[in-house]
Amino acid sequence: MVDEAAFKRVMERIRPDDIVALARKMIAIPSPNFEEGKITDFMAERMRELGMEVTSMDVPHPFQKERKTRQAVGRLKGEGNGPTLMINGHLDVNVEMPGWTVHPTEGKYEDGWIWGLAAQDDKGGLAAALCAISALREAGTRLKGDILYCPVASHKLGGTGTRTLVKNGVRADYCINIEHAANTIGSVTVGSVRVRLRTNTPGLFFRFTKEARDAYFNPIEQQALFISKFGPSLVQVPQGSWLTYTPHKELPNFPMIRYDVVSKEHYGRTCDLVFQIRTVPGMTLEGVRKDIERVVAQCKRENPALDCEIIIPANGPDDPFYMEPSELADDHPLVAALTRGYELATGEKPQVGGVERIGNFGDGNVLHAAGIPSVQFGPGNIKLYPEWPAPDERVHISELMTTARTCAYAIMELCG
Repeated sequence: MVDEAAFKRVMERIRPDDIVALARKMIAIPSPNFEEGKITDFMAERMRELGMEVTSMDVPHPFQKERKTRQAVGRLKGEGNGPTLMINGHLDVNVEMPGWTVHPTEGKYEDGWIWGLAAQDDKGGLAAALCAISALREAGTRLKGDILYCPVASHKLGGTGTRTLVKNGVRADYCINIEHAANTIGSVTVGSVRVRLRTNTPGLFFRFTKEARDAYFNPIEQQALFISKFGPSLVQVPQGSWLTYTPHKELPNFPMIRYDVVSKEHYGRTCDLVFQIRTVPGMTLEGVRKDIERVVAQCKRENPALDCEIIIPANGPDDPFYMEPSELADDHPLVAALTRGYELATGEKPQVGGVERIGNFGDGNVLHAAGIPSVQFGPGNIKLYPEWPAPDERVHISELMTTARTCAYAIMELCG
């Protein structure tokens, strides 16, 4: 537990003007996916100003080997013999959707709202967390453990930046994954498995023999058969049907699937169907693979001309879009520290579980799978928008203050 007077001294030093100023500067630096170099340099300088040891690393593109971007990691060392807490969030922004009524990189600030690309996903939250660390320094807070501040690149490409952290040996005892979660504590998150089914048939035109026609099963029609077996997008796969799972109370209506791609060349013999399955804790890659194989085998028995290659994960064994589901109990030290911090910051009890991150995964899934207990927490509510990504992305300073104060408390409790 944290001394409340000490925490109050820190809270007094978390200033809204500081958060707004930093968030607006970050928003003003364009950072599309795999073009994060300029904002990485900016963040590295901010970390050095706080006395952090800064390490820069290249981030290779998972599919285009000649491409790379870079990211920086800041370590604020404690006095020793304490846990290390990572704060992880991404610097790459969503695609710029049509319909913006303000300039997406101006960082407009009006009536408490900060507008711009990544205002809530994730530059605003990263600004709030860094200002929390600054307030701890200014208050003279002594910590035993280290703080790792990781503003990563290329989250939008399957957490490539965070996967690079793990490959480079960056480790921590806990992680707060900054994500737009309306400041709910996302302690239970879905995973994701992308499936590619590649159907094949001999080429056949409008003149053919009976024997050739009997051996022909149009590859698109093969995919239509699979779709009829797997069911519709964005509804829960009925329990006891083709997918094996145990429902999770924090993830109602999951698991579910969504069809993403059907692709065939005009004269091509093959057709690809790609869909994703958002999984719940307890489901595994091997379990999903067996379920898919069982459906395909059933279809083959019903239609001997069916010819299908199963590729799971869809982009091969190193598919960056494969995510394991994650779960932490309410009494886990990380969840408990964030819960107490939120209560002291707001005077209210937080929502904990799947909550506003339901259906979403994040870089916390990557870290959790690597053995670093992680939760997803941060400002911004996508329910403000009719769809996501959306134009006119924005976040309110009151949310950012809650994020900063909650993170500050969690740092004090976990690293103190």
